Parts: sequence; C-alpha cells; structure tokens
Amino acid sequence: MGAWAAGSFDNDDAGDWVWELAEADTSILEEAFSRVTDCEDYLEAPDCSIGIAAAEVVAALRKRPASKLPDEVSAFVTRIGTPPSAELVSSALSALKRIKTKSELQELWDESDSRAEWHQAIAELEGRLR
Repeated sequence: MGAWAAGSFDNDDAGDWVWELAEADTSILEEAFSRVTDCEDYLEAPDCSIGIAAAEVVAALRKRPASKLPDEVSAFVTRIGTPPSAELVSSALSALKRIKTKSELQELWDESDSRAEWHQAIAELEGRLR
C-alpha cells in the first residue's frame, strides 16, 4: 500500500502529491475531490490517498490543521491565505464519505491491524472540516 502509518500524509501517494502544491491554486483540491466523487468504477487507493491529503489542506485553510503538516502544505495555505469556499468544504466531506465506505483504500485498511486507527483519523479529519 505504500503507507507507514494511518495519518493523512503517511503514504507515498500523498507525499508525492504535496509537491504539486508549490505552484498550484485551489483547483488542485477540486481536481483531487472530483477524481474520488466522480469515479463510477472501482475507486483505487492512490486517488483516495490524494483525496484525503487534499481534505487536510482544506481543513488547514479553515485554520483547523492536523498536528503534523508537511512544509509544502503550510506554504500553500500561507500563499492562498483565504478560507475555502463552502462548496470546497462540501466536496472534501463528500470525498471522505466515499473513501471511507467504498474504496480500495478502505478495504486495505479494514484488512490491516490498524483498521480502527485509520477510521479514527478519517473521523477526526471530518470533524475538523465541519
């Protein structure tokens, strides 16, 4: 799975994605969410991991960041400097709902010994988005 812990940025896919934030605007977040919410087929783990990372960025833009943010995320939030729109927050929550209930990533975590930790991390993120 390329993950070393249940945290939102504790996997290869999210780690690679945050590098794209350097020259991006908030459309990068919208794209990450639409890859999750618009998927009618099997939702694969890489898109899920990126969707979760993007949701963390939205939470940080709301001034409710995770305790450990990559420097790239902090720099993006500082550069953007404005709270996210209600639509972007809603998109983040919709993506998380899909990821935690019907996705390859959810299946992988549900088969692991860290199932409860992952579901708790997602619930905590949802709480910071509400």
